Amino acid sequence: MTTMTETDVQTDLNAVNDQLTKLVDELNKINAAREQLVTQIQNLNGVAMYLRGKMPDEAEEGESDSSDSSVERSVEYPT
Repeated sequence: MTTMTETDVQTDLNAVNDQLTKLVDELNKINAAREQLVTQIQNLNGVAMYLRGKMPDEAEEGESDSSDSSVERSVEYPT
């Protein structure tokens, strides 16, 4: 036979287990979103590296337009 206390403990345990399940589900959703963001960042970093590789060298750029190269150097290499 179950007493009132045992029933209360079971009810509390069920409530805690339900809350745990909800929190684990929420954490899994957040983790999936985080992984998606990490993948997007990695992809964008790869694209940025590729595009940087396609940029003309500073020496070549300086020959074509010397006024812009000094501005770019001050941005890339702040003093």
